[in-house]
Amino acid sequence: MQAIRPVHLTMLLSGFVLLLSLSMAQAANRQSTEIVSSVDKNLISDGLNAESYVDMANQLLDQQQFHKALNLYSKAILSDREIDNAFLGRSLAYGGIGKAHESIADLNVFILRNPRHSMAHVYRGIRYMAQGNTEYAEENLLKAIRLNPKNAQAYDDLGVLYAQQGEIQKALKYFGQTLRLDPYNEMAYHNLAIAYYLLDDNDKALKSVNRAIRLMPESRDTYILKAQILDSMGKSAQAKEVRTYAQYLQEEGWTESASIN
Repeated sequence: MQAIRPVHLTMLLSGFVLLLSLSMAQAANRQSTEIVSSVDKNLISDGLNAESYVDMANQLLDQQQFHKALNLYSKAILSDREIDNAFLGRSLAYGGIGKAHESIADLNVFILRNPRHSMAHVYRGIRYMAQGNTEYAEENLLKAIRLNPKNAQAYDDLGVLYAQQGEIQKALKYFGQTLRLDPYNEMAYHNLAIAYYLLDDNDKALKSVNRAIRLMPESRDTYILKAQILDSMGKSAQAKEVRTYAQYLQEEGWTESASIN
């Protein structure tokens, strides 16, 4: 997940940070070195089957080693053009290094073969958001919801898209639907806090950002957002304390979701 840096109201209104995360579980820290060492050896080895390349690439993708993952997904595709998961995985890896055009190309292949895959449409919608193509982004996110009305992330990303266009009230509706489907969605609370902040409803913004912090207590950017809200409420001393604490937190990781900047 990329970090969110809410600094000024004009910045919040003008842009959005595309955050893409993976649905695969994080590899245990004690296994990371062994996995990477094993994969590095296989990067120069031929003769593995496509599924093996994809399995290793998924591990690297989970560790945000996007370039190495791209290498292995490409090897898998060269070995077997019909291995759909290699196209899906490679699209995520391309997204991780900011190559939206290449990511969309792989998603087009995957969706052509798997037209009812709701999350693939979400990913493609996010990539179109990265390109500023709001029409195609909306089309894909709405399609994802039609395919799976319980896809919480699709509602959240659609809320971000509408907020990006200044339709904050409409965005609130979709953030609310996200939280009805997934009450523990930390990014939705973060986005909700920014939306309320943009509406000058600082009490609700503070309540939402506090919920986000409870769900992701190590998120530096969420603490920075809280400090900004506190400043707007005239609570400068509390805001200073929160910013000081945020300095000791690491930048957030990579996520599959979009979040208001």
